[in-house]
Amino acid sequence: MIGGILVKAAFATCLLSVLGYFQYHRKGQQAFLTAARTAYFITVATVFATAGYFLSLILTHQFQYTYVWEYSSRELSTPLLVSTFYAGQEGSFMLWTLYLSVIGIFLVLHSRAKGYEPEVMTFYGLIELALLTMLIVKNPFLKVWESWPGQVTAGFAPTNGRGLNPLLQNYWMVIHPQVLFSGFSSMSVPYAYAMAALLKRDYKNWIRPATPWLVLGATILGTGIMMGGFWAYETLGWGGYWGWDPVENSSLVPWLFCVASIHTTLSQRKSGGFLRTNLVLAIMCFVMVLYSTFLTRSGVLGETSVHSFVDPGMWAYWLLIGFIVTFAGLAVVLLWKRWKEVPRPPETFRQSLYTREVALFIGAAALVISALLITAGTSSPIITDILHGKKSAVDTSYYVTTIVPIAIFIALLTGIGQLLWWNRANGPEFWKTLRAPALLAVGTTLVLVVVRVSEPMVALFVFAAAFALFANIQVGLRIARGNPKFAGGSVAHIGLAVMFLGFVASAKYDRKETIALAQGKPVRSALGYTLTYTGYRPIDKERYAFQVNVEHGEQHYTVAPIMYYTSYNDGLMRNPDIANMYTKDFYLAPLSLEQKSDSAGEQTVELKRGESKMVGPLRITFQDFDFPVMQKAAMLEGKEVRIGAKLLVKEGSGRERPYEPAKIIKAGEQRDETVKIGDSWELSIAALHPDREAKENSRVDIGVRDLHAAEAEGAAQGDVLMAEASVKPFINLVWSGVIIVLVGFLVTVVRRGQEAALPAGVQPAEEP
Repeated sequence: MIGGILVKAAFATCLLSVLGYFQYHRKGQQAFLTAARTAYFITVATVFATAGYFLSLILTHQFQYTYVWEYSSRELSTPLLVSTFYAGQEGSFMLWTLYLSVIGIFLVLHSRAKGYEPEVMTFYGLIELALLTMLIVKNPFLKVWESWPGQVTAGFAPTNGRGLNPLLQNYWMVIHPQVLFSGFSSMSVPYAYAMAALLKRDYKNWIRPATPWLVLGATILGTGIMMGGFWAYETLGWGGYWGWDPVENSSLVPWLFCVASIHTTLSQRKSGGFLRTNLVLAIMCFVMVLYSTFLTRSGVLGETSVHSFVDPGMWAYWLLIGFIVTFAGLAVVLLWKRWKEVPRPPETFRQSLYTREVALFIGAAALVISALLITAGTSSPIITDILHGKKSAVDTSYYVTTIVPIAIFIALLTGIGQLLWWNRANGPEFWKTLRAPALLAVGTTLVLVVVRVSEPMVALFVFAAAFALFANIQVGLRIARGNPKFAGGSVAHIGLAVMFLGFVASAKYDRKETIALAQGKPVRSALGYTLTYTGYRPIDKERYAFQVNVEHGEQHYTVAPIMYYTSYNDGLMRNPDIANMYTKDFYLAPLSLEQKSDSAGEQTVELKRGESKMVGPLRITFQDFDFPVMQKAAMLEGKEVRIGAKLLVKEGSGRERPYEPAKIIKAGEQRDETVKIGDSWELSIAALHPDREAKENSRVDIGVRDLHAAEAEGAAQGDVLMAEASVKPFINLVWSGVIIVLVGFLVTVVRRGQEAALPAGVQPAEEP
């Protein structure tokens, strides 16, 4: 009750703040400004109180709250317990609102000093109002008896919670989402400034206070994207750092628009060009955050993405659509009304192609096109559903085919643009400065072609990345000798080039091998490494680490990939381990553990609801799950729960008889309740795959054991660890490139912040 009251109080004060700021813009009466500012700070304080109260419920294990029960448990460590704050839909919107409030404190002070406070805070307050509306609809303070009326007694408090998804039980969960939502929140500021510029009819000066926020937003969101890539590489076991999943794309697309906007604002500051373009791009930074949020949180991609949230309910679904329509619609209306008033760029900008303005515009256009292509691919389930009545996701090859040529073009432009001058067209001088980086790039490409690269497109990518690297080193050294604070752009471009080279090298030279490791027996792999599986050790209640000694020449390492069965989703979880060898990574991903004494004479058969299959002389039919409502209530209360699988079994020419093996679950632990068919066969449940929305799609894995074969097999013959070993050379180029990019952004943030702090009328120093 307290939480709901706090959310509604924050909504009311935020609404008063928006109305007060807008009225001050219209009438200029100081009373409106004072009231609006006061109301906004009360909103921020109330949001802080709401978030603090919500966190206290989690830390004190108040499992009578549905959200706390669904995502936390007593077994979680304190950092992971804190991370459950944003593990679900409601909590993630709470985190977004919290960081929007934190940024809002600084934005009030910043926009006030620049004379934009009423207009900027009108639109920024509207964004916070939208998020508070979502928190009212997606209430994180519901009790379990309110979520399951009639199944749970009012006032009941479960003794423990369901716990956090094992995939999220990682230290990256503690920091990655927080950085990502800080980035999403920061994308609101360029939107607010652009809309304020349209409202004030100030089409030129808004760029100066907005630019530091653009660069800061790109830095924070870029850091979040990098963390997500490393999390995937380190934890998921497929050895990659990017899979073009909608959740990944949802952060990449706004970032691309933001980076495009950063480049075109440079031209407006230098030559007065791209006034309309900058307004549109700054607005799109936030609109694409909203659209990406809709894609990943509305449930529309639930069938085609492993990361997307499930259906949040119709109210939340239509609210997300309403947010897009509202904020995009406000922008369209203001742009339409003011479009003809926006000054055109000076004619000098159009006189020659040999200027940095032209290169920046083409580069920004390439970034926008790539963002739109990614958006189209991510939206394909919606598009195909509208056109054909069936949702279908594009293959990842779509992104490679469309984005790689644009990436090559962008890499070339990051070098060419740095070699050109502002407002100066000097063709001969440009071609002269082009010579050295081009020759070095050709030499680098030829070396790699001789070593391994054979595909023309890959060779062209290597050339473009190498050219960007050498051109920016050349320019960066010249700038650093003059004034290092101007070198942020060159540093970021150097990082981008290194990252691109890392993409090629890590993909082309990656080698894999599936290998069987019998315990205690050294195995020489085709990769040139000697591996010895020495056994496993428990880490906690469910997880086990499988220790493998790795030898390569004089180098000795120990890796311990993790594999375990989790009762959370009745599945096998696998986490790889990595030995970093400076220039390369040795990557070991576990696949399975074959314990021959336990599995002798046993096989597993997957059955859909109503399906029959033959296993030896047995004909097995899966009818349905036995999981009544009372059992669901018992699960909430932490009591023992029995989930059975109703089977019909016919042996040979005998009669068909009903059998029901079951899983018994209590306090996160489970045991099997097996059934015997005569003296020869034993049935058990290997895995449950219920489908709550379409019961006909429910599946069960039945373990069928031949008791006579198991007896004949005899004693244990030792465990065998099946694993995929891979060598990933040059992977550190990717991580190094990303870090260098972020360093370049940070240098630029400091510089643009210092320039924005200069008094009105004082021009910043020119780039050397």
